[in-house]
Parts: sequence; structure tokens; C-alpha cells
Amino acid sequence: MLEALADRPLPLRKSAWRDLLDGARRIELWPRLGWQEVKHRYQRTALGPFWSVISLAVFVVTIGAVGAGLWKQDLDTYLPYLTAGMVAWTMISTTLTEACAVFITSAGLLRSAQCDFSLLAYALVWRNLLVLLHHLSVCLLLMLVLAPHLLTPATLLLIPSLILLAVNGVWLTLLLGMACLRFRDIQQLVASIMQIAMFVTPIFWPIDQLAGGRLLVVHLNPLYHCVEIARAPMLGTVPTQANYIVVIALAIVGWLVTICVFGRYRDRIPYWS
Repeated sequence: MLEALADRPLPLRKSAWRDLLDGARRIELWPRLGWQEVKHRYQRTALGPFWSVISLAVFVVTIGAVGAGLWKQDLDTYLPYLTAGMVAWTMISTTLTEACAVFITSAGLLRSAQCDFSLLAYALVWRNLLVLLHHLSVCLLLMLVLAPHLLTPATLLLIPSLILLAVNGVWLTLLLGMACLRFRDIQQLVASIMQIAMFVTPIFWPIDQLAGGRLLVVHLNPLYHCVEIARAPMLGTVPTQANYIVVIALAIVGWLVTICVFGRYRDRIPYWS
């Protein structure tokens, strides 16, 4: 499948905008790349991608049983909260960690073929969206069994929320991909940060467990807002205005920085690999 990236030779020197636009236009290619990678990961398994669904279901049920008692929460309330948070967090954290290696793992392709590098970013984000759609089945099942009242018209806000996350995911993939390709230590740094961030972001614990100045730590955490714009619709509520403002601001600032960096260092990507 990757050989198709080189089916139309392109000049190496290309602006960041041209690369991004040309890559986005190849709608026949990057969705297939993302799906092929999902299939490759679960090749020769009986259940395929649904292994990740089973793993998530076992995880949230086990942790949910413990967490409900730990945080003194009703299981019917805490379990959907935990599941929705884990679905959103898994998509975000996996995108970030895989972004660090997006160009490293494609080094052979980058050296041998002239292609739109943005294709790899689009494929990676699309791949993780596909996995998220599989995980949503766990969330939907729990809602139907434990809390069907959480399925409201606000649930439809999940669609624009996922679009916002995907828009942020593409620029993060390009920026982290270039940074980690040039400085390999950044990959380990990001992995360590994400391990810590998982516990300081309100995923396992409800945000109302904090009060006063401690809440400021949560609201200053951009990962919280990224999780919340997806988790709130899953729980039948509308994300706050602050959630949307932070995520949209991240997209605007992130894309401005990425276009500048990508435009300046795009031609060096094959040499760094």
C-alpha cells in the first residue's frame, strides 16, 4: 500500500501549504493507509480490532468497580464517566505518542520516494479515529445498560468535537514528527509526559473532587479540555464555552507554528530520516 505514495512523482521542494493541500486532496489514499495499518496490527487474529474493544471494556469495568468506591461515586454514574474519558483519552494519547514516530518508522519511504509528507499525518489521525469508533461501542453499550438517559441530542456534538480533535491531531503529528525525527530524545520525553498527564488529568477521578486553587491546575491543562469536548457529549451534556475556546485556540496557534516550521524544514525531512 505504501508504494502508492510514489505513484505520482512530486518535486521535493514544495511549500507547506501545497504539501498540506495536495495531501488532503488524495482522499483515495490516506484513508486506505489508515485502515490498512489497523488491519495490519491485528493480522491473523480472530477478532481483529475488536481486541482493543475487549481490552477497554475489561479495563473500565475493573477500574470502575474500584474507582466508584474510592471516589465514593454511584457505579451507574462513575462507570459511564470513566468509559467516556478513557475513550477520548485513548484517542488523544495514542495520536500523540504515535506522532513522535510517524516519520521515523517511514524512513525508508522518505528516502526512496518523493511524496506529500502530510499524507502520513492524515493517515495516522484517521487510523486513530477508526479505533475510537470501535471504542465507542463500549461506551454505547454501557449507556444503554446503566444510563440510557445520558443519550440526549447533545450527544450529536460529538461529531464537531471529533473534527476539532482531528484538526489538532494533524498539526501535532507533523510538528512532533519533525521534532522527534531531528531530536530522538523528544520521543521518550513525550512518552513520559503522557504517563504523568494521564493521572493529573481528570479521567479516573471526577473534577468535583478538587476545590479552590487546585481547580486552576485542571483548567490550565489543555489535555483536559481536549478530553472534555469529547467526553461531555458522550455523557449527554454540552461542553463548556471554555472547553471550546481552549481547543480552538490550540488549533489556531498550533497550525500557525506548524506551517512556519513545516515550511522551513520540510525539505530536510528525508535527510533527517
